Amino acid sequence: MSGTLKTYRKADVERRRLYLDYSCWLEELETLTDFQATVSPYDADQPLWLDVAYPNADHTKLVMFASGGIAGRSYTVSMKVTTTAGQVKKDDIGIMVTK
Repeated sequence: MSGTLKTYRKADVERRRLYLDYSCWLEELETLTDFQATVSPYDADQPLWLDVAYPNADHTKLVMFASGGIAGRSYTVSMKVTTTAGQVKKDDIGIMVTK
């Protein structure tokens, strides 16, 4: 898939929770086994931080908490997931940091 799936807004002081639901893409009984999130651009002075985890026992969804970043800057989160069936999926999600 090309392009950004969706762009979310968050204030620079917020810690924003975002849910990523892969259940409609997964086959029956298939689950997520691994994930990797990469943020670009990287700002060493005020980075956009991500905490990502599985919010359900089925491992079909991810929850991501985004915090920090520079007000007025747009970031791209490249999310790559791997499944029990060996599928690999990459999605780009935008985060616009506001004041």
